[in-house]
Amino acid sequence: MKKIILGAISLTVALNAGEASAFSLISGNQITPTTNLQSIGSFTIDEIADGITADGLFPSFPGPFNGFASNASSGTITLELNGEFNLNSFILWNDINVFEEGIKDFRLDFFNDSNGLIASSPTFLAPITQVDPREYVFNNLILGVSKVDLVVLNSNQSSLGINRIEIREVAFTGSPTAKTPEPTSMFSAVVAGLGILLLKGKSRAN
Repeated sequence: MKKIILGAISLTVALNAGEASAFSLISGNQITPTTNLQSIGSFTIDEIADGITADGLFPSFPGPFNGFASNASSGTITLELNGEFNLNSFILWNDINVFEEGIKDFRLDFFNDSNGLIASSPTFLAPITQVDPREYVFNNLILGVSKVDLVVLNSNQSSLGINRIEIREVAFTGSPTAKTPEPTSMFSAVVAGLGILLLKGKSRAN
């Protein structure tokens, strides 16, 4: 009987471990961005989580020129996640038209569903004049995240003298937070499993 109980518990742990290692892309309508920063024209904050990553020059001009722009060079953008996630990395598509602009130094602050601060990242350096995204893999898995503050510390100043926030798109990789079963529920499941095994044993004996 001890072997059966240990086997059931080992199976539960293995399933949870497998789920934690399966990271997927968290993007688009899974993220709701908001900010107090004033946007420029049609480059509103919702455009950093709409799935459009083109820079307007590639693959065809003039392209969508899609993203968020603000004349501010620093400030905070809040990224509300549609659920609770264990986060593995952050992905940034910087600069709307990819010309020496976009954010430069930034930090990420992670919050749980009670708005409690879980952790803060070190200061990251954003890519400059780069069409492709940059992925920032965290040193440790950040558990139980419902909200992330993207804190822009400063932005790049182009050769034209432009110094402002420009972001095309953001995303994360991670997995939904697995809800831990209540001890009574887990015990009941183990007992039920044992009951089935015992009944099968009796049936075979008969």
